[in-house]
Amino acid sequence: MAYIRVRDTKARAKGRPVRSYVVCWREPVRDEFGAVVSGKTIQRTETFDTEKAAKARLLEVETGLAGAKGIDPSSAKAKANRPLGEYARQYLDSLVGQMEPNTIEGYEKLYRTHIAPEFGSKPVAAITAADVDRFRASLFAPHQRRSFVTRGTANTTPGPCAVTRSPKTVKHIVGTLKRILDVAVRDGAVSSNPVLPGPRRTTKRRSTAAGSTPFAHHPLTANQIASVVDWIAREKGNQVYALAVLFSAHTGVRAAELQGLQVQDVTLSDIPGTVGSIRVQRTMKRSRTEGAPDDAPLQWIEGTPKSDASTNRVVPLASWLADELRDYLTTVHPFARKFPHAPLFPGRRSRNAFDWAKPVVADNVYDNYLRPACKALGLGSVRWHDLRHSMATMNLSAGEHYMQVSKWLGHSSFVLTLSTYADYIREDEQVAPKVGRGVPQAAKARAIPLRTLTG
Repeated sequence: MAYIRVRDTKARAKGRPVRSYVVCWREPVRDEFGAVVSGKTIQRTETFDTEKAAKARLLEVETGLAGAKGIDPSSAKAKANRPLGEYARQYLDSLVGQMEPNTIEGYEKLYRTHIAPEFGSKPVAAITAADVDRFRASLFAPHQRRSFVTRGTANTTPGPCAVTRSPKTVKHIVGTLKRILDVAVRDGAVSSNPVLPGPRRTTKRRSTAAGSTPFAHHPLTANQIASVVDWIAREKGNQVYALAVLFSAHTGVRAAELQGLQVQDVTLSDIPGTVGSIRVQRTMKRSRTEGAPDDAPLQWIEGTPKSDASTNRVVPLASWLADELRDYLTTVHPFARKFPHAPLFPGRRSRNAFDWAKPVVADNVYDNYLRPACKALGLGSVRWHDLRHSMATMNLSAGEHYMQVSKWLGHSSFVLTLSTYADYIREDEQVAPKVGRGVPQAAKARAIPLRTLTG
């Protein structure tokens, strides 16, 4: 129920106190998804200078409160008034058992970060195609890059460090919104999905603001990777994280897979100059437990690699990389011999000390070591995932078969490898096709039935 409360202010006009009109009402509490929390309400107030404006607002509030009160919850009107957050929760719950928990957690984080602030508490019937178009345009707008410091807290980088999202990222966000609204369509809340197909992609060169170049993958060469590793070891004085970057670039493991590697996953010979291998069996990600407050500390959660092809895959180590890793495990890693479950690369306890009991945080290594190194060496904007691209392009350019590289990367299909790295497959123009022209075969003599000759 809403009502107006009249108050006398300290201001006076013609000797009389000036009145203000406060519209008061209670509305349901909503969770982070915009869904109504059963049995909980919160007091709301708005102050107006005139009684006419207060009455107009009172009418709006009462109409809104009556929209979900005294109506059959199965009716079309009640469904149309349900906020998007309720359908978002319904969509995420429907994924349980069909996807990995880490994947579902990624969708939930994406919803909370991008979609909930814009549409979470908005009735699904009030979301229009124009709203979606404005939302898509805002995702392409420059935004402040998030910086991950050593202690793991995320802060906004000050100054003009604005970055833009890639079309693939925007498509992923808008696609999640579309699938949530598909649930509302199936429920009968809306007649059609307001998320329309985005503009068609073109093969023409895209122009960007301020003369910047469009986003593109940035794989590095073996020499560039060696320069980056040398810079980290020399300028930052961190041999361990320099080896972690070198290892990631030549094995192609994903960030979460690197964080999940343990000492026992490495197979090395005692003989120098021999090859080794690693087995990718798990991932490790930092996340808050379900229901924990936003200021709760992050916990390490173990998961499985991205696809079935990624799980339990074996990636070979070149002899030189096996030698460097053997030296690291025997002379640097303090727990390699006693604790096979110890993380392969350690996290940080402080700026000057490692935490060998906790995994490395790839985001921290990127922000404090890889990114500054690439900037100092003039290599441009290089992401951590570009180390994985580097492994693929280096091996394909060296003549490795794409099916073998696909297995090392753990791609779900060889088609993905071909479509992503086709330009890097080596084509030797000096090698002629092995199929010959062919030789005409002599015509076979026509067989005459024996019965014809003796009859």
